[in-house]
Amino acid sequence: MALSARDLLTSMLEDLLEAELKRFRLKLCEVQQLESASCSIPRGHLEKADAMDIAGLMLNYCGEGPALALAAQVLSLINKKDLAANLERGARGLTVPVKSVKEQEINCQVLYKAAIKQKFEKLKDYNSLPGDWVYLEERYIDLLIIKKHWSASEKEEALLSYGQTHLEILNKFHEGGSACAQPKTFLDTERGRAPLVVILQGAAGIGKTYTVRKMMLDWALDRLYQDRFDYVFHLNLKELGCEKKLVSLCDLMLANWQGLRPFLDQILSQPQRLLFLLDGFDELKSLLSEEEELQKVCMNSKYPAVVIVSLILKRQLVPGSCLLITTRPTALDRLESLIQADCYLEVLGFLEEERQAFFYNYFQDDRRALEAYQAIKCNNTISTMCFVPLVCWIVCTVLKQQMKKACRLEDIHTTTQIFLNFSQILLQYHHYYSLKNTTQASTRALFENLGSLALHGILSQKVIFEKEDLEAHFLEGVEIPTIFLNTMLRQNLLVETLYSFGHVTLQEFFAAMFFFVTSEKTQKLNQLLEEGLKAESGHLLLTIRFLFGLSNPSSYRMLKQVVFFQQSSATVSSTISEEELLSWIQKAACSPRINDPHFHLELLYFLYELHQDSFVKRAMVLLDNLSFLMFPLKRSDCLVLAYCIQCCETIQNLNLYCCSLGVEEVRLLLPVLKKCLFLQLEVSDLPNTVLREICSSFSPKQSVTSIHLTGSISPKGKGQTIFKCSAKQQSEMCRLRIRFLPEEDTVAFCSWIIPNHCPQEVILQDTQLSNHGLSQICLALNANNCPVYNLRISGNQFTKSCIPDFSSFLVTNPYLEQLDLSGSQLQDEAVILLCSSLQAAEMGSLQYLGLEENGLTEACIPEILCLLTTTPSLSYLKLGFNKLGDKGAQRFWPVLSDPRCRLEKLGMEANGLTDACMDSLVTCLLHNQTLCNLYLNHNSLSMQSVPSLDVIWKECSMLHILSLLDNQIPKLTLRNYSMFYSGKNKKKIGSKP
Repeated sequence: MALSARDLLTSMLEDLLEAELKRFRLKLCEVQQLESASCSIPRGHLEKADAMDIAGLMLNYCGEGPALALAAQVLSLINKKDLAANLERGARGLTVPVKSVKEQEINCQVLYKAAIKQKFEKLKDYNSLPGDWVYLEERYIDLLIIKKHWSASEKEEALLSYGQTHLEILNKFHEGGSACAQPKTFLDTERGRAPLVVILQGAAGIGKTYTVRKMMLDWALDRLYQDRFDYVFHLNLKELGCEKKLVSLCDLMLANWQGLRPFLDQILSQPQRLLFLLDGFDELKSLLSEEEELQKVCMNSKYPAVVIVSLILKRQLVPGSCLLITTRPTALDRLESLIQADCYLEVLGFLEEERQAFFYNYFQDDRRALEAYQAIKCNNTISTMCFVPLVCWIVCTVLKQQMKKACRLEDIHTTTQIFLNFSQILLQYHHYYSLKNTTQASTRALFENLGSLALHGILSQKVIFEKEDLEAHFLEGVEIPTIFLNTMLRQNLLVETLYSFGHVTLQEFFAAMFFFVTSEKTQKLNQLLEEGLKAESGHLLLTIRFLFGLSNPSSYRMLKQVVFFQQSSATVSSTISEEELLSWIQKAACSPRINDPHFHLELLYFLYELHQDSFVKRAMVLLDNLSFLMFPLKRSDCLVLAYCIQCCETIQNLNLYCCSLGVEEVRLLLPVLKKCLFLQLEVSDLPNTVLREICSSFSPKQSVTSIHLTGSISPKGKGQTIFKCSAKQQSEMCRLRIRFLPEEDTVAFCSWIIPNHCPQEVILQDTQLSNHGLSQICLALNANNCPVYNLRISGNQFTKSCIPDFSSFLVTNPYLEQLDLSGSQLQDEAVILLCSSLQAAEMGSLQYLGLEENGLTEACIPEILCLLTTTPSLSYLKLGFNKLGDKGAQRFWPVLSDPRCRLEKLGMEANGLTDACMDSLVTCLLHNQTLCNLYLNHNSLSMQSVPSLDVIWKECSMLHILSLLDNQIPKLTLRNYSMFYSGKNKKKIGSKP
């Protein structure tokens, strides 16, 4: 069987030793670089290829005949002439099938696309080391691109908006549908005609080049325009602007793959099937003028690269082809003088979903990406500027470095340093530093004039500038990076060109920078700072924040590198002294605005941007009464607050009631809570673990004065769980109150609150405690020797089995003053045991006993009477909402005439009492010298009790409140007895206990 070309070539290469095969690969790469080479195999494909792989690559990229000839040539060049001769003899014996011209063209296109894919699938980041690449597919995110010009009013609205408002403005275009575009729709037919010239404009760093590279890659992968264009060519105008060699159109078309050479005539014969992507028109500084126009041009004529580009734009070369040109807005006028566009597109940047997707693509780790995204989401300034992909990249890079250093993301660079990084990368990689006339003096003048314009706008609340404004600040005709200063059009009777900074935050940054690059700062600085103290001057605060940020030595050093080209790690002093800043903080602390939590927080942001611990410590002495009552705090706010407090030894007051704090916010603040002399904190719906962390975060010097935890009152358990606590750095008792929580949570909270804070007041309401739960709480109180004076455990499910454990608690708490077990369904037996335990424990301090809603009958009355006569301190007894009835009441009333009973208040509501028990009540009250308040609401007393009431009003002088609401006595009659005086005592009927 005859050998095939593949077999022949493979066998010859397999005869080479390993070192010889390596020389073959290297020499093959050299030969391919010659202009006359008929094929071009990507170098990366050859690097680790063995003999069989090399044979396959050569046949695929060159075809059989050219591949065998090229292999023989390379073998001769590495002194393997015997193998070269054998290969040539073998080749003559082969019957090589002749491919049709069409097949050759198809094969050429496939190989060209493979070369394009290899070139455009990877790219380097701004800070990449040699050999570091990122894949475009993993980094690219769709941008918001519109098919219309912004109106001046739309632009102004976007410039002045932050955060969610800014996103909503961008979303209007996205939701508009017809106004939006993506690469696949750039060349869609409109009004019956497909556009031949499309201009894609946008500021520096907004993503134009990424879009063009993605278009090249998608075409090579048959995802884009595969039915419309046979070939797509990419021209990097920045590189061509620096090209010194003379080149032809053919050279530019062959730049990505030399294998096109044999087919160029055929390719150019169908210009309508060609798309040229001209990236970076604004980078070209000189073009062919009308006087220099060439009379005769052909595709092989060699000229400077900019001349070839000019000829393409003027349609003197490949006039029927389709062009897509990217440019910054400042170069639009120059571009329009060369070519008339059929379609204008503008890149606006990322929407929120795309910003988040960028973070995920950058980190390639969902957990880290989410952590990073959350770290900047609440920072309105940075998150707003993340509509610019370059800012997204800078933020991600900074956060990734923090993660590599195992630093907390809370220690992220300040907003000022993010903006400085942004400015430096724009100037360095978007060609400003490469301009011939760029000097230290010219760069300083640029920033001084930009800052002067920005400050003028900030003080006059102006974000859209006219040509006269630029002239007044010496910026007319100056080369300015377009993300710093953009252009837009305003259509009146004439079309005018207007200017703006990329966003108002950038304008505020440059306004602050002005004071660090000018020698005449005093008057304008004083004006800015004085105006900033006025309530109506909120628009100046971010500029002042940047002013503090640039005063940080590290930030100022970065500024000097950007503006003055000075690379120094030495400590440098800002042109604005710390004493000037501290003096202004003192004025702010004494101004009426300090009571505005928004302004107070903004002052803390100033200190955070400065980030000088010693200065912050001095300033916080003036700002240590921090009240943010009912003022929602974001994550970034808590980061700033935590930093400022951390710099202090103590702060006077921190009020965080109703601040909408979540888990992240709380955990940021936990380390500094111990520094508060007085703290008030309220949070909602946080996990138990976080609440535990809060209660464990206080210092031994602090006394937690109250802890309140309220669960959902909804039957289905839905609703907020609210946690409140207060603390002081002085000795004071702790009050613990838990309501509407399930037993498991209640016991869990008590188990770690009691040991840490030893509460003296414990109130547990509607917690569904069982005997076991109560036992655990009592054991915890005993184990920690808590001197409880007030214990209220109501709304639970106890039985008499709980009394022994409860009794042991009573024995160790002789200081108990108030005990309330209402609503616990104790029943008679349990209450009898309880009263016996109270007597045995000799509760000499007990003043209040609540036994409401326990299903009590007259059976328990004797034991209650014994307790009353043996505990003279007991002055308030609540027996309401039980089942005592007239019999129980008649057994109880006599104790009121016993001098050993010192009751002052008695609650007998809703016990089914009737007129039958009133006579005995009157008799007993006539001999009572202590009872002041008697509550008989919700019983069945009628008009028959009126005579008894008459006696009570006239004879019982100590009783001055008798509550009779919701009985069977008409309101008109009660009104007659509603109030009268007996001596100095004021008596009321109808009052609530």
